[in-house]
Amino acid sequence: MWNDSYRNIEIKNRDSKPEDLGGGVVVFKNAIDTDWNLLRALSEDLIQAEWSEMYKDAIDPETGKQVYENKSGYLFARDMINNMPKRAASVHMYEDKTINNIFNDIEKARDYFLLKYLEIFPLAYKCIWWKVKGHLLKYEPGVYLGSHSDISADYVYGNQEPIDQLALRNVVTTLIYFSNYEENYSGKEGGFSGGEHYFNYLDIEYKPRQGDIMFFPSNYMAAHEVREVTKGNRYTYLGWYSQGTPNSNVREYVADPIKDKEIAQHATNVYMPTLAADFKNYLIENGHSQFSDKYRVVSNSH
Repeated sequence: MWNDSYRNIEIKNRDSKPEDLGGGVVVFKNAIDTDWNLLRALSEDLIQAEWSEMYKDAIDPETGKQVYENKSGYLFARDMINNMPKRAASVHMYEDKTINNIFNDIEKARDYFLLKYLEIFPLAYKCIWWKVKGHLLKYEPGVYLGSHSDISADYVYGNQEPIDQLALRNVVTTLIYFSNYEENYSGKEGGFSGGEHYFNYLDIEYKPRQGDIMFFPSNYMAAHEVREVTKGNRYTYLGWYSQGTPNSNVREYVADPIKDKEIAQHATNVYMPTLAADFKNYLIENGHSQFSDKYRVVSNSH
């Protein structure tokens, strides 16, 4: 999996201005720069490594058809799996320092542009306690993601404590795009066609470009879908900013980078102890006085 050239990957912030698309959906175009071919190659290696361990070939005992079986023993129809994006959800858990540093730098870029987003929607600041670090997704030709919101939890009456509740904590969703939408895909590396990001209730369609960072509310008003990719591969990095007291009964854990620095380094869910100070400094540096309404939002919280 490892290629020594990955050591040359550097993540650089650019001076990108927000483009408010409406409904809390904001895009910072060309927000980060890097060697995109190398970053996509690393992403591909990490995705394939997880994919190879996620499913194995199996036979459905009821139908006799070939299916996939995941680590928990659940069976999936092959066409179902083939229409789903492939993921690498453990990119922050690697002990390799190079991989760790690359994705830590991506996280720093994400946090920086969060401050710019909060400048537009400062009350969102009061809803953020911790973050879910990002993970990688790959949409191959024929792959799509149906309409959904990022706080969906398929509650069934009578089950008062369903296991998977983490999505309920999401406040702000972030996406960093690693590849380029092309109306007519030419076969150029890093390009794809189809795969538009569409917000159903807001009637917003976005055609991603590498280096773009998108922020939007995780709730149902920003319900969205990824339309079917027709050619090429669409790579993204997806994470959330969240709130709420973690519930150990449903396997929720959030690391404290001050108390548990080593654990937080590789944990997925991490508190943000400097967010208040960072946001205050950002506001002052960008011309907002300590008496401004935006600054008071932070001051009244601490």
